[in-house]
Amino acid sequence: MPSQNDTLLRLLTMLRHIPEHPQQITAKELLERLISENFKVSKRTVERDLLSLSERFSLISNERSIPYGWSWSKQANQQQQEIEQLLNRAIDDGIFGYSDALKEETREMLYNMPFTHDDHIHMKNEDGRFGKISIYDLLENNKIIKDKATDAVYHFSNTDKLLEAGWVID
Repeated sequence: MPSQNDTLLRLLTMLRHIPEHPQQITAKELLERLISENFKVSKRTVERDLLSLSERFSLISNERSIPYGWSWSKQANQQQQEIEQLLNRAIDDGIFGYSDALKEETREMLYNMPFTHDDHIHMKNEDGRFGKISIYDLLENNKIIKDKATDAVYHFSNTDKLLEAGWVID
């Protein structure tokens, strides 16, 4: 099930793809863009989202043609800039965290123990830290991450605890 962060990111991404009037985008075109950015969403969800977003933002739809074309009104320039800044800041600050797909990929990679040139798996954390796990620790079933910047050592009892702490493969 998608998290609230996934939904918020999807909505902000949708707003980002809507052009300024007189250009338009259809729900189907928005769906294709979202899918290309790895969002799992249906066309009906996109249509519902557009209706909901149009109640809160200066979005207009061209209901004279089917499919409807969506665009920002000419007066919406300030809202567009604010949304772009909000989305960029949220992504830079790691507010959205990592996707469930990346967490699952990390889980699989840790179980399969991929070997690297320096005998470590390189990791990153939602808060911006970087670390590494020794292949040899993994062979002993130890989930120990060494922080690359501070040399701090973090011990985890299992992979789920490591993921809950915000670590994924870099």
